Amino acid sequence: MAARGARDWAEWGARELEHKQMESDDDLDVDLGLPADGAQVIGASFEELDLGDLESPEKRPHQGTNGETSDALELPRLAAGGIHGDAKIERSRSAKVIRKATKAVKILVKTLGLGMFVLVLFVSVINWPPWMIENENSRVQVMTVLFAAGLFIVAVEEIVGINKSAMMMVMAAVMWTFLAVGFHPNSSKAGAQILHEDLARGLEDVGSVLLFLLPAMGVVESIDHFDGFAIVTLLIRRSTRGRQERLMPIITILTFFLSSVIDNLTATIVAIKILRHLVPDDDELRKLCGGLAVIASNAGGAWSPIGDVTTTMLWIQDKISATATVFWLFIPSAVCGIVPLIGIMWTNRHPEPAESDDPAARHRKKDKKIARWEQEPLHEQFDDDDADMPSRKSVVALSAGVVCILMVPALKMGTGLPPYLGMLLALGVIWLLTDVLGFVGHEEEEALNGEHAGEHDGPPTGGVVTALKKVDLTGLLFFTGVLLAVGALDSAGVLRRYADEMKAVLGDSPIALTIVLGLSSALVDNVPLVEAAIDMFKDTEKDDALWQLVALAAGTGGACLAIG
Repeated sequence: MAARGARDWAEWGARELEHKQMESDDDLDVDLGLPADGAQVIGASFEELDLGDLESPEKRPHQGTNGETSDALELPRLAAGGIHGDAKIERSRSAKVIRKATKAVKILVKTLGLGMFVLVLFVSVINWPPWMIENENSRVQVMTVLFAAGLFIVAVEEIVGINKSAMMMVMAAVMWTFLAVGFHPNSSKAGAQILHEDLARGLEDVGSVLLFLLPAMGVVESIDHFDGFAIVTLLIRRSTRGRQERLMPIITILTFFLSSVIDNLTATIVAIKILRHLVPDDDELRKLCGGLAVIASNAGGAWSPIGDVTTTMLWIQDKISATATVFWLFIPSAVCGIVPLIGIMWTNRHPEPAESDDPAARHRKKDKKIARWEQEPLHEQFDDDDADMPSRKSVVALSAGVVCILMVPALKMGTGLPPYLGMLLALGVIWLLTDVLGFVGHEEEEALNGEHAGEHDGPPTGGVVTALKKVDLTGLLFFTGVLLAVGALDSAGVLRRYADEMKAVLGDSPIALTIVLGLSSALVDNVPLVEAAIDMFKDTEKDDALWQLVALAAGTGGACLAIG
């Protein structure tokens, strides 16, 4: 029966194709319900059709092109391309719709967002309409909308393709321009004086933060330039002893304490560099360890005044002290870093399912890719015997860098020296030390060993000079724009209004306020949130529970989402 059905199907298909060759290609597609490549689609349908299920075709009257009626074989038609073909077509259509929707969203966000800033800048330049510029309520609403639009564009930076540093600089400049027009500095001396005082206060805050971050980044880049972190990599190799189950807790603990000395972004970068060397072929394990490194770096930076940038901001502006911050936040920060570690390790150490008597089930289990990272050795090229011992240069660079960084809080507590001056001193000491000892990086050593070695006179052009070229200037410009924008909100009275509204809704509970702040930092960058909190609750005493919880929530809340 199956063979007969297949033959009848083939005869009918050949007859229909021969009959329709006399008509146009469009008519062919309509009558047969097939795409242009009819033969290929029919073949695909034959392959997917179970011939054992076919019955003999029925004879039904069929009228040809000459008007004669004949008994032709007519069979049920199959969908073009079969089941898999339909699925592929549907997926292709869905992908096209998604791409078009994404492109439309990009254009919409760019047009509305950037157009809003251009419009406000134009209103500021022509100083019209007066109700928008002179009225305090209107001014507050415009400033709020600008700040919210800027933060939204920053949050969807990867989607719209606009750099967040550029967005923040434009936002800060437009906000201050709009605010300055309301003071009429060209025609009013009193307005010019108020504007000058507000700008001076904002620049003081910006300068203190930037003068701390710039040398801090320089110190960390200098340590990395002289391979100081190679010692850390070697210690991890020896601690794991080829067993991957030890890598997760080691990376978590290392990043937790490392981010308390250097900033959490750099600590995360260092951890990712180490993971790429230790597990170059295991993407799953590397991603798990990388996620734990992000969580641990955020948690580790929260309890140290020189760790996370938000904690540093609170410390620089004299809202928290180093001793109280370490005392109150170390254990909560450790919990925030250890609990995800325990959860991930427990998830990846699930018990093996019971053996099945079904051979097919055993075969599927054998073929299934199950994560067994705890039973696999680390990459063979990183055994202790093959690891290169760190050089004297690496040991000196790491030791000097850590000592100089720890010198910053010691000077602050002992002499009252502002942290940015202590960090400038730390960078200067490392710079002088490496120049005196003649330290250079690997690339510079190869250049010095060339044919022009020894011909350079004057100050060194390598070493720390080369390391400073790697400092992330875009990040510094982002902080500049954020701090200036928040300063504009403070001068306009926006932050004070929101502080009163938050207190009215949430009360005076620091826990409720910081929970909202922490969850918000998962969607919005934590730097503007903390700066806004500093201005909103400026009357709160130093080392109050509110400030400690702000440091913890802002530092760890960003790890809830990838965009945090």
